[in-house]
Amino acid sequence: MERESEELAAWAARVLNRGLLSENREEIRQAFVGWFVRHGGAGSVPPQITSPLDGSDGSDGSDGSEATLVEVEGRYIEAWLLSGSEGALTELLELIDRFEQTPWLPEPTPRHADPSARSSERAHQVSGPEAQLSERTARRSEPAPQVSGPTAQRADPTAGPSERTAQSSGPPAAQPSERTAQFSGPAAQPSERSAQPSGSTAQPSGSTAQPSETTAPASSGDTVGYYGGNYHGPVVGVLNQHTYATPPGVFVVPDPAGWPTVEDADLVTMGVRPAGRRWADPGLPPYVPRDIDETLRGWTARDSLLVITGGPLTGKSRTAWAAVVRETDPGTRVYAPAPGTDLRGLPALLRGRDGAYVLWLDELEGHLGEHGLTVPLLAELRSLGVPVVATMGDDAYDMHRFEGGPAFRLTTLARSERVSAEWSEQEIERLTGLRDDRLGEALDRRGATGVTQYLAIAAELRAQWQRAARSNSRHPYGYLLIRAATDLARCGVTGDIPRRLLEEACRSYGAGRPAGRAGTESFQEAVDWAVRPLHGVTGMLVPGAPLRVGESEETWRPYGSLVADAEREAARAVPQAVWRCALEGTTYDTGVRLNVRATAHVVFSAGARDGDAGAMHMLSLLCENEATALDWLRRAVDAGKTELAGQVGERLLGQGEAEEALPYLRAAAEATPDGPQARLVGEAHLALAEQWLRKAVAAADLAATHRLGDLLLGRGDLSEAMDHYINAEMAGYAPVARSAAVSFLLSHEEEAAEVLLARAAADGDEGAAELLADLRKPRQSLDDAAGYFAGDGRLDATHRAAVAEKKGFPGEARQGYEQGHAQGDAYAAYRLALLLEKQDDPAEATLWYRKAADMGHPAARKALAERGEDTATVRE
Repeated sequence: MERESEELAAWAARVLNRGLLSENREEIRQAFVGWFVRHGGAGSVPPQITSPLDGSDGSDGSDGSEATLVEVEGRYIEAWLLSGSEGALTELLELIDRFEQTPWLPEPTPRHADPSARSSERAHQVSGPEAQLSERTARRSEPAPQVSGPTAQRADPTAGPSERTAQSSGPPAAQPSERTAQFSGPAAQPSERSAQPSGSTAQPSGSTAQPSETTAPASSGDTVGYYGGNYHGPVVGVLNQHTYATPPGVFVVPDPAGWPTVEDADLVTMGVRPAGRRWADPGLPPYVPRDIDETLRGWTARDSLLVITGGPLTGKSRTAWAAVVRETDPGTRVYAPAPGTDLRGLPALLRGRDGAYVLWLDELEGHLGEHGLTVPLLAELRSLGVPVVATMGDDAYDMHRFEGGPAFRLTTLARSERVSAEWSEQEIERLTGLRDDRLGEALDRRGATGVTQYLAIAAELRAQWQRAARSNSRHPYGYLLIRAATDLARCGVTGDIPRRLLEEACRSYGAGRPAGRAGTESFQEAVDWAVRPLHGVTGMLVPGAPLRVGESEETWRPYGSLVADAEREAARAVPQAVWRCALEGTTYDTGVRLNVRATAHVVFSAGARDGDAGAMHMLSLLCENEATALDWLRRAVDAGKTELAGQVGERLLGQGEAEEALPYLRAAAEATPDGPQARLVGEAHLALAEQWLRKAVAAADLAATHRLGDLLLGRGDLSEAMDHYINAEMAGYAPVARSAAVSFLLSHEEEAAEVLLARAAADGDEGAAELLADLRKPRQSLDDAAGYFAGDGRLDATHRAAVAEKKGFPGEARQGYEQGHAQGDAYAAYRLALLLEKQDDPAEATLWYRKAADMGHPAARKALAERGEDTATVRE
């Protein structure tokens, strides 16, 4: 950004420095002074603009012949570009565009001219701006010649209209000066107007005045440059002063007979912004009468100058034009000059003509200065019955009207009315009565902006976003950010979007940013770019109200026109990953979540009916009925979404349908051998084993009774396992002895267990013999248990703390529980909460219950619920 600002500032400085050597230096000076004042304050104006010629006024004791140009350096401009002032960049580009291409701008002179050069040496002309500087110095000391023919019509601009139109006769006055030279040879032209290079906008004079005094000719081979015209060969030059009513490069007023009528005028060329090309009707929407229209009725009879002011894109031009249409006949001719047009000859062109005329000055600040609209010119137009209608931004109007700007007197005399961006209820009623789709959309989606601002800014925002998608864009993440925001809106996420949801949506596209551009822009940088207002109206993202979701309260919403644009792109579907983000990430608002679900049902139902496997999957996520959701999921797998087979198998297994689950689970296990599907295949087989064992038990199979008891005991179902063991034993099935003994041990029935283990050991059961030996050992002490948990296993700290608590050391126990919690053991937090309950500290106990619940511990969640604590925000 700094490199680009430096280059732009240097470019603007070149244009300014050239302009300060031109005939229109005052206009350029005022324009750039205004830029500095608006974006840096009065103290920011470089002194070189107010005093561009060093020593040219003779204040240093010289005669002014040693004048040198003191250039404005780019650093003066760059400082205020980098300051972040709103509109500085846009306005500077407009100044460059306005003044760069005018042909009357000479090349810039060196910053330090040769101080030894003397006026006699400058009599031999060279090409470049030094010749222009000498010429202007000579003009201040020499009388203006009188010429005949068309050239004479370009008289002193300070003379009155009658004086300017008078024709002079007789030969021009001689120029007795050492700066005066004569041209000789076929290329010599005494008039500057005819000394233009090919392609110049200046027209050759109809007749030329011949000089009456000569000096020695220049030596052969000299090159003489006049305002871009070069002459080669043995020539001499004469510098005659010709003052132009319209300097070369300033637009000339065309014949009023060719001005368009009010009825036929093109409003877009008059300054009314088009509404974009997004609608079927490319024309302008109908005009909605504004409340100030009534106050403007009959303004032409009272006011010679009407200025409509307002903020950016508030409809100033359209409202001003409505005032013209309402108060003039359709055949009235309207003149809308380009900025920089010399308007001084306008009264002379209109005087004595039949018909009605209106002068239209959109953005009045571009039509000020000595060649533009002035108080005397306004008085002449009023005497001719020609009203002037103008528009002006609020800032520009305030600067001229209240801050002593160049047009202070003019704006004081004007009738001014302001158009607001906010519409009254009466204006809204008039809008809805027009039943125009463009106006209706603007009304519905404008947000905090105005209707006219929406219509004008929509196309601009769309272009800004689309350009960010190019391969060399500086805002690749910014492009993705706006896409995510508009896609979430299309999913039904109404209102402000929390930061966490927007970040998740950005990540759901894959890499989180366009391929090959990783690391070039952060999420925050993308947000900063997207919220920056365009034309002072709005950014692509609009900051919303604070809402705590996760660790941030930041929220945004996409500007309404971008959402409308995205909705029109039916070919670009919202990725299903974004839909899942919308479904999972909107728990912060029940209404928003329901809207997302309803929108998704509408979007995916048709596709699912047409056999779209992805749509079937989405419907499975939307259905709240488990059976219906499973049905859509199975249909999605059968339609080709084989990566979902594991989900189908797991759900079927959970419903007890192990037989149906196995094919899905096997397919998933084969596709991803290192996943959980292999375990699920085993669990499915266990479920099937239980089903078939129960059938065998029902058929009085004692071995099946024994195996079913083992399966149940392994699952922790001690009571039913003991029932099966007892039944087998009572039926005389001796191999059940060890299993039955284990169940007795778990029930603390050691004596019965020892009898059964002895029998099994005697029958050769080695496992029973080992259990019998362990049973005859002395009972383990608490110290022995503490030694067992003395390792560095992930759960050992919690278990050591439990032993310490049993031993009566609560301080040591607490320390161990805290250590276990720090290592990620939710049970440690739960045990510490129980300990705090015993110590009569319910407040801190609740805190640790919540910590355990946040880690997913079910007993902690139950404890919180029993205490009436809200567990809605606790992660499932």
